[in-house]
Amino acid sequence: MLYSVETEIDDGFDVLILKDPSFGSEARVAPEIGANCFKFTITHEGKTFDIIDPPPSLTQLRESPSGYGNPVLFPFPNRIRNGTFTFDGQTYQFDKRPGWEHSIHGLVYTRTWEVSDRGTQNSAYVKLRFDSKRYPDVMRQYPFPFIAELTYSLKGWELTVDFSVQNTGVKRMPMGYGLHPYFRAPISPETPPERCFIRIPARKLWELKDFLPTGMTIPVDERRDFRTPRPLAGVMLDDVYTDLIYEDGLVRCFIDDKGMKLKTVVEAERAFREIVAYTPPRGGAICFEPYTCPTDAPNLASKGLDVGLILLEPGESFKGTVRFAVESYE
Repeated sequence: MLYSVETEIDDGFDVLILKDPSFGSEARVAPEIGANCFKFTITHEGKTFDIIDPPPSLTQLRESPSGYGNPVLFPFPNRIRNGTFTFDGQTYQFDKRPGWEHSIHGLVYTRTWEVSDRGTQNSAYVKLRFDSKRYPDVMRQYPFPFIAELTYSLKGWELTVDFSVQNTGVKRMPMGYGLHPYFRAPISPETPPERCFIRIPARKLWELKDFLPTGMTIPVDERRDFRTPRPLAGVMLDDVYTDLIYEDGLVRCFIDDKGMKLKTVVEAERAFREIVAYTPPRGGAICFEPYTCPTDAPNLASKGLDVGLILLEPGESFKGTVRFAVESYE
């Protein structure tokens, strides 16, 4: 059987289901909840395993849209200090969650994306589109018109996330992009954390104060140095890694479930300069978040720091690809 793309209603939400039956893999996307690919599963030795850590329900995902699956972070990943920044002489204000001091995770992870294409040529894929001009609330906070496109492609045990954004306005546009995927770790609930190893190929960290970079980078310390894979047991992380180590133009983090002899691999291009590693309090999961810039990038850039803030001239575009893959070994 070849690839398929199906639709269904789940908990009252439209869902697109990408399938590769020959590999027993499946990915589920909720366009109405930030184009979140909230579930990615594989079949191995007759059993189904979650690779992306899914929400208990889509109602729960709607209530906590950055807490499960694969939230899409744009126009800036992570926090912006006090929700405000100044660019080209003008100050902008993002809304903040009730009780939060800073804005977080951008403007698209909670909103509906339009399904613009789907198909089964060479993979099962779906393309989603976000036109900021259709969202007055987005334009109020970030008055830089843009069209973003996101394509999820499933082939075998690989899920590829292609992102592009075009500045459709008349002035230059500051931006950053990131993903916030939650991965099951270990892959199998039967594998103890002592037999699950993680790798983060990074030499430095952004020094943080109250979750925001101070502007300084520091060498990874012993506790947070995962250049050589180490067990997940007892690890607690909420850190912004930088000075990444690229191999053949890609940075490659992984979760190695030695009980199952399976690896979940996260690969990102050189456009992604940072990786946020986060272990959610609920346990059983870890986030490897590829970012094009660190937390609070526009404010750091305004101090003259090179933080990878992307500036798109009118009509210009940015493209970036991240791949999630599962590998088996003996």
